[in-house]
Amino acid sequence: MKYFLVPVLISLILLLGPISAKAQPVAGQLDRIEAATRVFDEMPGKIPAFVLDNARGIAVIPSELKGGFIFGAELGSGVVVRRLADGSWSPPALISLAGGSSGLQIGGEARDLVLVFNSDRTMSNIENGKLTLGGDVSIAAGPVGQDVGVTTETPEVYSYVRSHGAFIGATVGGSVLSLDYDANRALYGVTDPLGMMPVSVPEPARRFSCAVASATGAPAKVCG
Repeated sequence: MKYFLVPVLISLILLLGPISAKAQPVAGQLDRIEAATRVFDEMPGKIPAFVLDNARGIAVIPSELKGGFIFGAELGSGVVVRRLADGSWSPPALISLAGGSSGLQIGGEARDLVLVFNSDRTMSNIENGKLTLGGDVSIAAGPVGQDVGVTTETPEVYSYVRSHGAFIGATVGGSVLSLDYDANRALYGVTDPLGMMPVSVPEPARRFSCAVASATGAPAKVCG
């Protein structure tokens, strides 16, 4: 009997091991969403209403790390929501940001990054796997303040940065924004919550979408 139990126990350990490993990152993913919500809650007053009203998607990458010595690097993770066909907002999808540059630069900077996407094409590129900022789409520093008028030419992406340190040198270009498929699957059970509504949306994710809905005067699927 004991010889039969040994392989059974080994099988159970091998089976439960991957389940635990997949479940473990969820706490970190929720922390990422909560950090993004805190950043976003402090941004709408600085972003003109017309920018938010016309947004097709919004990404928040809290405390993005940027730095380098001769060769630069840009790394970060955050969330993105998409405005759906009925005008409501999707649940937040987990994303990652990576890029690099060369040139005379030295130092480091942790910064919060908010990206406002002004076209459905940009969101489709993200859903299809990745979006190269400044490559696939045009990107420009976003207008700041509620007294700013509507611009005649609108880039596909507006960027807003809040810095927490010092950085000297070239700005990182060609950064790639990608869906974090594994993290989304672990959190929602689907790899793309922008295009496929999850069966269950955790409370921190719901709060982020509701914050965006409130700031843009639009509903969110998860807000009821």
